[in-house]
Amino acid sequence: QVEAVGDLANGVSTEVWWSPSHPFKSSLTQQSAKALADQYEATTKRQWTQPIGFSHALFEVAMDVLKRSKDPSNKASVRDAIAATNLETIVGNVKFGGPGPMRNVSKTPLVGGQWVKGTTNKYEMVIVNNQTAPNIPVGGKLRLL
Repeated sequence: QVEAVGDLANGVSTEVWWSPSHPFKSSLTQQSAKALADQYEATTKRQWTQPIGFSHALFEVAMDVLKRSKDPSNKASVRDAIAATNLETIVGNVKFGGPGPMRNVSKTPLVGGQWVKGTTNKYEMVIVNNQTAPNIPVGGKLRLL
């Protein structure tokens, strides 16, 4: 249940590329998105932010590429391994060379969220629209400002 916030009215809506609510896990640590966010908050004493998932996924992809590369010291071998990437990560599937206008781009799920008055932090992100990624659970309804 979300409630009204004085200076934010009922919350500010935004696009969400990663959150603790995302149903993905790390290929490196097997941590869920929630476990990664919780560990970040416990370690830093600061609230999670969306880039944390993508920073972690960067290392997942790098390790996967080096493992699959025929010769990690050879630039062409590493390039070919990057181009062939198809990995389930903490931000979802990272796959290059798929359909679309750019072969060097991987699309990850995007949902709608709203910052609302929180219970643990001053404001918390709630997923309010998962139309483009139904596997990411909705945690509340969008409230108009």
